[in-house]
Amino acid sequence: MRETTALTLTPPWRAVGTIVLFLSSLSILVPLLLVIATSLKTPIEIHDGLPWPQSPTGDNYLAVFDKIPLGLYFWNSTATTLLRVGGQLVVALLAAYAFARFEFRGRDLLFALTLGAMMLPHSLTFLPTYLMISWLGWFDTWWGLIVPNLAAPVGVFLLRQHMLAFPRDLLDAASIDGAGPWRALWLVILPNIQPALAAIAILLFIDCWNEYFWPLVITESEDAMTVQIGIRRFLDAERGDDLGPLMAGVVLVSLPAMAVFLWFQRRILETFVSAGLKG
Repeated sequence: MRETTALTLTPPWRAVGTIVLFLSSLSILVPLLLVIATSLKTPIEIHDGLPWPQSPTGDNYLAVFDKIPLGLYFWNSTATTLLRVGGQLVVALLAAYAFARFEFRGRDLLFALTLGAMMLPHSLTFLPTYLMISWLGWFDTWWGLIVPNLAAPVGVFLLRQHMLAFPRDLLDAASIDGAGPWRALWLVILPNIQPALAAIAILLFIDCWNEYFWPLVITESEDAMTVQIGIRRFLDAERGDDLGPLMAGVVLVSLPAMAVFLWFQRRILETFVSAGLKG
């Protein structure tokens, strides 16, 4: 009887947590809904003080493509994001495999330095990275957007945790069959960590797509400009007067990252939880 009562009672902290989560959700959803509503308003309705449009229109979504080369910005962001994420996955996979599989001098120190890199603010590495990019002649190019960010410490950490939990017997069996380290990685380990690899790719995609500061510094022309910087340039050019197309651009720019996260959020959470348990 006591067990049934304990299960049915709701602890006070759970109710408080629910309220906090609800208020936090409102702080995110309300601005998002206002942006969407503004993007559907006519120029006259934008300044009427009402939070919703009286006569919804999609003209703003067409106007934003006329005012700025949003299609070019989308192409730049999509191409550089996919190339960067692909490179990050390759680097993280190889580094994690080395940390998890091989014994070598200084391995633990190198892994500690990798974890430390996760905690470094970008402001500390900005200047030397910028100088390196300028010296290489990669300013205002895709190379400058992609190459300096190919190392993803969080990817190395998460993949290493999954590889450490990989059954050692399978690797020993592969070794007996004549599989070397490279063959064991591609034929044994890689097929079994694809869910974790996919979740990390999603996280890296969202981070790269939403990045603002580095593209702002490293790009100057429209040929290399990403969507985040393009929207900011549009805001500066219009001085906030043409809010309808501006909000339509914000909605369009936010859709890829939001769609990826909402579609794969469970896999992302499972990857972090399982990595923590396996550690």
